Amino acid sequence: MATEISNGKQTVKLYPSVNRGKPMFQLAYYEGGKRILKNFRDKSKAKRVATQVLGGLTNLAEAVAGMATPDLESLVAARRVLAPNYALHVAVEEHAQAVTKLGKATIREAVEFFLRHHRTDVPRLPLSEISEQFARSREQAGLSDHYIFLCRKFTRQLAEAFPGLSLSDLTTPALDKWVGGLKLGATTKNDMRRVLGTCGNWAEKQGHLLKGYSPFPGMVRYKETKSNVSIFTPEQIASLLTKADASLRPYLALGAFAGLRTAELQRLDWSEIDLDRGFITVLCSVLKVSSINGYSINSIEGRSRREHLQPSR
Repeated sequence: MATEISNGKQTVKLYPSVNRGKPMFQLAYYEGGKRILKNFRDKSKAKRVATQVLGGLTNLAEAVAGMATPDLESLVAARRVLAPNYALHVAVEEHAQAVTKLGKATIREAVEFFLRHHRTDVPRLPLSEISEQFARSREQAGLSDHYIFLCRKFTRQLAEAFPGLSLSDLTTPALDKWVGGLKLGATTKNDMRRVLGTCGNWAEKQGHLLKGYSPFPGMVRYKETKSNVSIFTPEQIASLLTKADASLRPYLALGAFAGLRTAELQRLDWSEIDLDRGFITVLCSVLKVSSINGYSINSIEGRSRREHLQPSR
């Protein structure tokens, strides 16, 4: 039968028991809504501890009684958000220890870092593997060879710049420092940023990166300066064609005299050049798409464009 030890307001119970044939005494009381049990071999020591516990409970009760209304409201609100059977003082103690250990970092930042690096449901593929899978996905989507080339080139450069890392290891400041240090023009850097951003979106959809954790959207956008368009003189074109490698001359000649854009030149096939009739057929699949008043249009109303080869003078 339990012996009750009371100070008039709080009560602590002392239970006699036997453990391996030896008498034991168990102290039982409630603190912070949680039942506490303590075992003693000596009954007198158990009573001394019971007296100390009652003093502590009295102080706690007095502290609660003296709490202002805002403090009580905060206490009630804290209990609502805590998990069941999770003592408030334990939560506060763990929070205080975490804040001390983290220093300047916040608990939220620590949790996000942990989720990025320790989620078992997100595979940590090396950037080299991400690069190859992303490029293959662009091929399967039927995108242009030039765009696929850029996707593979920029993501491979990313893998080389951050060896041994995965997408979840990358940070926006580190990416900005890397791209900013490259000896490239603003246009190329922005192209790289766009390709990497697309890679991040693809990785999220494939489950290689947690949704919303891509480091690419926040990268610096570089200011592109416009410059005047230079026009080659007939003498310069003649010199260029004379000195160029034979395999490059058709490309240069078509670019100089046929009025084709760079992307159209890169997609052009010899079967689309009729030297006998003096015509170049530019198929719809290689025409540049423009937008007017929100409507997408192709040159010559979406049909193939034909460029007439004029004889040079």
